[in-house]
Amino acid sequence: MRLTLHTDYAFRVLMALGRAPDQVKSVDDLAREFGVSKNHLMKVAQNLTAGGFVSTVRGRKGGLRLAMLPDEINLKAVALHMEPDFNIAGCFGDEDCVFLPGCGLKGVLGQAKMAFLQTLDKRDLASIL
Repeated sequence: MRLTLHTDYAFRVLMALGRAPDQVKSVDDLAREFGVSKNHLMKVAQNLTAGGFVSTVRGRKGGLRLAMLPDEINLKAVALHMEPDFNIAGCFGDEDCVFLPGCGLKGVLGQAKMAFLQTLDKRDLASIL
């Protein structure tokens, strides 16, 4: 299982903001810090804002800050918000599979996906700072 870069960057943004809770960080500064595209990080920031995880500060010294305390930001909630889906194999989406409905792999992969999400659900941003 692999998270998209969008989600990876979202976790990085949250961690950077969580480590400096009294600072506002610009997307430019974060993009330089992570060595990633400003345009891509802007999309991540917009998605995090839409999800209520970060808030924006306007103005010359504007940027991003956490919209809630780090211990209130659940990692599973972030992943579910950022990921387009958790279809870890084609059979979880709308692809046809010659082995269905008698495939034992889909059940195993489903259990692995649930274990992954349960692990994230037990952790908050504060626990990874």
